[in-house]
Amino acid sequence: MYAFKGIYFALCTDFSYQWQFYAGGIVVTAIGFLFWPLTQTELLFLGLAWALILITELQNTSFESALDHLHPELHDKIGRSKDMAAGAVLTAGFFLVFVVAVIALT
Repeated sequence: MYAFKGIYFALCTDFSYQWQFYAGGIVVTAIGFLFWPLTQTELLFLGLAWALILITELQNTSFESALDHLHPELHDKIGRSKDMAAGAVLTAGFFLVFVVAVIALT
């Protein structure tokens, strides 16, 4: 139950998660229609890539919130930690781009 509350909270309050959720959903749906029919494997990889973005965004947001609460003043090491967490989201985005490129080229 707590997990659903966390997702609901992020969806209602966090702009980054909202953006990833809605924009990602539109992109994945558009790719699905553009390259229809998709194989089962292509569909699974599209869903996996979008889920990976959402998962990493949730982790990034919760990590940043916790660090801001524990250490509100600026600190180089905390800034680098936040940058690395954001880098995980970016890496997941690159994976989605890779999946779309493979689907488009095959």
